[in-house]
Amino acid sequence: MLARIAMSAVASVSMVTDALSWDGARAYHLRPEGASDISLTVTLLHADGTIDLGGNVEEGTELDVSVLTPTYHRSFDILGNVGTVLIGLPVGNVSFESLSGIIDVDTGFAQGDLLVGGTLGLVGTPSLSLMEYAQHKPGFQAAVAAKLFLPTGDYDPDRMLSLGQNRWSLQASLPISYVLGDTMIDPELTTLEVMPVVQIFGDNDDPFGAAVTSQDPIFGIEGHITRNFGNSVWAALDGYYEIGGETSRDGVAQGDGLETLALGATLGLVLSPSLAMRISYRELVYSNVPDGSARSLEVTSAFLF
Repeated sequence: MLARIAMSAVASVSMVTDALSWDGARAYHLRPEGASDISLTVTLLHADGTIDLGGNVEEGTELDVSVLTPTYHRSFDILGNVGTVLIGLPVGNVSFESLSGIIDVDTGFAQGDLLVGGTLGLVGTPSLSLMEYAQHKPGFQAAVAAKLFLPTGDYDPDRMLSLGQNRWSLQASLPISYVLGDTMIDPELTTLEVMPVVQIFGDNDDPFGAAVTSQDPIFGIEGHITRNFGNSVWAALDGYYEIGGETSRDGVAQGDGLETLALGATLGLVLSPSLAMRISYRELVYSNVPDGSARSLEVTSAFLF
């Protein structure tokens, strides 16, 4: 999802949302019933490369995203399995510029699109009290998850780039993991995580430079290998792959669908019983569009209550 931002100015608007939509390691880790938290996630993304606007090639373009997303999570019992709900609202800045100065955009401080979502455990995800959770023997786990992005953010059709998308999008996923450990709080707990995902988009009926912009679905998969190193530290190796997402403007396909692979690593810290952190770095390692690079840093602080 990083390369698409760097490679195509036509698709830049939608890709800001994509940069915020990867879930990351242990995002769907089993939670006790009734657990609540408010998390603050800072996402810093930088991408650069070459874009083609109607045959006019623009080299040396750079895109920077700085976004803070407060999110509320709560878990609860659904027919014996644990479920969660979430609501979040990103705010921040997006800027895009070229060495020639022909293309320069800065949104200033802006509000992004409201996101709401939830998960439902299917297999190996019992609803547990805090004491039962500490004693639970884990294994295979599977759930379904969805996030809906609503067109509530700041949007300007006269700018190539806005933090708001002026359209809805829905991300559906199937988080699957195998958890190795004697209990959920095993100091050597290890997880193998795979999550197929698809994201579909509504149309933008008032886009920059066109009457209607639509986008094909994006299909992706993210995977993580994680391990505890004692009771307060865990780490992960991460992989993110996606394909699709070609845009059409006024019904004309743009040929800008991409295939990308990003790799990264995550460090998790449990600072106290009520405060945890997750630091993730991702970097593009392959794209079907040449001459581009992208990398992001994401820091999440979660306050549990």
